[in-house]
Amino acid sequence: MKRKLTLKIREKAGITLIALVITIILLLILAGITISAITGNNGIIGNAGKAKKEAEIANEKEIVEKATVQAMGNNKYGNIEEDELQKQLNKETGEGKTEATDIGDEFEVIFTDSNRYYMVDKDGNVGSAQDIIKDKNPGNITVGKDGEELDGSEEHPYEIWCIEDLIEWSQNYSNYMNAYINLGRTLNFDSNLSYSDGKMLDCNSVEELKDLLTNTSGSGFTPIANFSSTFNGKGYEIQNIYINTAGNAGLFNIASGKVQNLKVSGNITSTENNAAGIVAGIATVGVNLELDNCENMAKVVSVKKAAGGITGGGQGIKITNCYNYGEIYSYGTDRAYNDYETGSAGGIVGTNCSDVQDCGNEGYVSSTISAGGIIGYKYMDFNIVNCYNTGKITGTTYSGGIIGETKAGTGNIYNCYNTGSIYSDTNSGGIAGFIYYNTTAYIYNCCNIGTITGKQNIGGIIGRSGAGTGSYTQYMPIIKNVYSMPSTLKGIGNFSTSEVIITETNIGNIIDNLNMYINNTEDNIDKSNWKQWNKDDNDKICFITAIN
Repeated sequence: MKRKLTLKIREKAGITLIALVITIILLLILAGITISAITGNNGIIGNAGKAKKEAEIANEKEIVEKATVQAMGNNKYGNIEEDELQKQLNKETGEGKTEATDIGDEFEVIFTDSNRYYMVDKDGNVGSAQDIIKDKNPGNITVGKDGEELDGSEEHPYEIWCIEDLIEWSQNYSNYMNAYINLGRTLNFDSNLSYSDGKMLDCNSVEELKDLLTNTSGSGFTPIANFSSTFNGKGYEIQNIYINTAGNAGLFNIASGKVQNLKVSGNITSTENNAAGIVAGIATVGVNLELDNCENMAKVVSVKKAAGGITGGGQGIKITNCYNYGEIYSYGTDRAYNDYETGSAGGIVGTNCSDVQDCGNEGYVSSTISAGGIIGYKYMDFNIVNCYNTGKITGTTYSGGIIGETKAGTGNIYNCYNTGSIYSDTNSGGIAGFIYYNTTAYIYNCCNIGTITGKQNIGGIIGRSGAGTGSYTQYMPIIKNVYSMPSTLKGIGNFSTSEVIITETNIGNIIDNLNMYINNTEDNIDKSNWKQWNKDDNDKICFITAIN
């Protein structure tokens, strides 16, 4: 009896022990879940911190908006003045809590406690919160902003985090050839926040370096020469860059490789050579260069040679998904025979460039000789597909909505349109200003509804074609499914008839016919990448996938 009782006691003890172990395990599991719920990435603490930051940002932005409205209201013209904006911010936060700075087209408002800032444009629109970033190793692009070592490979690209880094690249470009380089954030030459310590180019402070680079009595930033790498702007901007030089003027001077996802604004001038917002280039360089998804908002001027929003010029360049919104000027007049640089201006390319696809110009383009919405002047073969111009184009000799002047070789202009106003004293066309005697041009599925004016040779599609007479009959432009409005314009300005184009007054019919041509299989042309057509909000023709 005693033995049985002992066994029962042991049995109960075993069960109790097991239950205790199970209970402890369950408690540990619950504790783990609770700790995770509290401290994990989406835990209570993390969410609380996130909510606190969001509340701070919302409060800061409201303060900036209120101060901005008050500053505008206190100005009889409705403008924002730096002193008045700072005064209103002090009323909202107390003195020393904020810093308002006029940096040109915008104001910068810093909250000193949170280390955040907000941009305010001249119309009073307040941007999103941005963290103030300080590069711990300014002027050393082989080290990341937090000290990590970089080797310039695709996996560990060099990084640009401040103006000092750009200067280092410019000064010692030969050290960074055949590398991958990324832009880490938007940099504004007019903003102190885009500099680190200012200790470059014999300067000792940020203010001193900024003045050296932005003072319009000087030469500004020195272009990065002989670029042969892959530069990814990561969608960021280089703002308010100032360049004034006798050499090629642009962020990059001579380039091969690839530049992508970059925006540039500012003022760029060459007094002797080519100029551009991205790559200045010259007509014999730029081989194997690709430019993709880039935008230019800079004013670009070439006093004697070629100017372009994306590139001044070059051979063998491929440009895709690039757009110009800046003003482009070329003033050169002394063009010698076969000189393809002087006096050429284009929204995308000043002179030459072989392949331009999915690009657009919305800026003003002006030249003393050849002006085009996409290309100013092209010598030898070219291919322009899915491109448009809405900007005003003016020249004295050759002006075209897509291309100003062509000479020699074969040129394709496929699926393009112009809605901008085009003017030239002579040879003014909705698509092309002048197609030279020895150029075989194919213009397919294009449309012009812009206003074309001039003194001589005005055409809805081509201002003047050199073909059609004598030994040049074989170079007659091949034009298919091309439309022009108004119907009073001849298709080719120096031809007696308009039979080469279709005149149509109904935009809807034009769009239907353009899309129908894309979907048929005529001419053995690959149309798989041609954009479909539609109307925009202003009832004007556009591409369905056009980028604003």
